[in-house]
Amino acid sequence: MNYEISDYFFPDFRYPFCYLTRFLQADNLFTILLKDGNVTHFKPANVPDFRNWLTHHDIEDIKESIQKDHKLMQKK
Repeated sequence: MNYEISDYFFPDFRYPFCYLTRFLQADNLFTILLKDGNVTHFKPANVPDFRNWLTHHDIEDIKESIQKDHKLMQKK
């Protein structure tokens, strides 16, 4: 795939990273919350590259956030 991880857009994905708030991944399907409150779905050709692009741009992974919160609550 011809892209740089710092690119504003990911190939074949219509939104730039700055429009994204958080995401949830289920196998090769990403459900993404946009800053305007809308939700979009995307099946990238290269799942690891897309996930890396999201995390590089600090887009919150909902599953990881829930797991971190759960671990913090268990410590109390």
